Amino acid sequence: MKQNNLLRAARMTSFVALAAASIAGAPLAHAESIPNKTLVYCSEGSPAGFDPAQYTTGTDFTANTFTVYNRLVEFERGGTKVEPGLAQSWDVSADGKTYTFHLRHGVKFQTTSFFKPSREFNADDVVFSFQRMLDP
Repeated sequence: MKQNNLLRAARMTSFVALAAASIAGAPLAHAESIPNKTLVYCSEGSPAGFDPAQYTTGTDFTANTFTVYNRLVEFERGGTKVEPGLAQSWDVSADGKTYTFHLRHGVKFQTTSFFKPSREFNADDVVFSFQRMLDP
């Protein structure tokens, strides 16, 4: 009787190992729908908040600054070249200490139940954002 149980356990272990090996080698069913050179990223945490002046690390920063807010300049997709964002162009002084951003016209803030924008985006908003980052 003990030998039958041992034999049965050995067969079951072999079956499980064989099944696991065949599953591990099988491609994911939806892999064909993901284009080549596409990185799918899932964060290990949830953002503590979406205010970039208060939440500036890891998941918080990634979740809010790259998906919720517009920036003066952007990086080209998949690269490091700086491209226009809210600033349509910019000039850098000869000594590299002064940047002059030429802002896009016609940019409007999102209307919500607690915020009704009364004007378009302008330099005052950029100054406010920088001051807020320095003193949240």
